[in-house]
Amino acid sequence: MKRLSACTVLALFALLTLPLSAATKPEDDLNASLTAYRQALVKKDLPALEKIWTDDYTFIDAHGRVLTKGDRLAELRSSATTLDKIRNEETPRIRVHGDIGIISSVVTITGRYGGKEVSGPFRSTHIWILSADRWRLLMNQLTPIAK
Repeated sequence: MKRLSACTVLALFALLTLPLSAATKPEDDLNASLTAYRQALVKKDLPALEKIWTDDYTFIDAHGRVLTKGDRLAELRSSATTLDKIRNEETPRIRVHGDIGIISSVVTITGRYGGKEVSGPFRSTHIWILSADRWRLLMNQLTPIAK
């Protein structure tokens, strides 16, 4: 019987365990999607937002208005909505149930929604869906936190 060298054994071990160590948890992927989403909002990256939002996306903004994907894109194009800063005030709570992800957090936002200023702390809730191996935002809502 042939003996394998120590280098060969180590190389085989590394190859066999690589997929396990390279794999990420769904919560990590979802958190990365949330970060990319918030960056796209601040940068007004409309092509990225079009890919992030599902076709039937719904947003309930800080003023209680219900907006569709088309509404949000139009407001961003017209500058009725501009976000200067979105800052996490706590680590987002991320829960994954199959192909559905729910994120809740407290954020401080500086900017405008629908031409009206919004600045301060908000409770933020996102509902994401895993579609074609990537997370897409189905719905989110902002609720002002009384000061």
